[in-house]
Amino acid sequence: MTSVCWLEDRDDRLARARVLAAEDPRAALALVETVLAEVPDDRAALSTKGAVLVDVADAEGDAVRARRLYAEALALLETQGGDARDLEAARRGYDATSAARRTG
Repeated sequence: MTSVCWLEDRDDRLARARVLAAEDPRAALALVETVLAEVPDDRAALSTKGAVLVDVADAEGDAVRARRLYAEALALLETQGGDARDLEAARRGYDATSAARRTG
């Protein structure tokens, strides 16, 4: 596969993952991981993973695991230049799980 074709395929998979994240965040994360399996340091895939992790954390029933996912999402979004809305959602989720942990 030529690099142009791979980039188009990568972009398509990442776009599908963002759409899928609202309906099935774990499947969206698996799709992002297929890109990262090919190129582990792909900046666009790492940023998308951060955004999708927010959705996975939101769906998580375990507050401790959700907090870890929010922390991972924050790290990825901050280092990979993630979307400001995704970054804010990750911060809110992390703060909420931190507050719940202190009171619970």
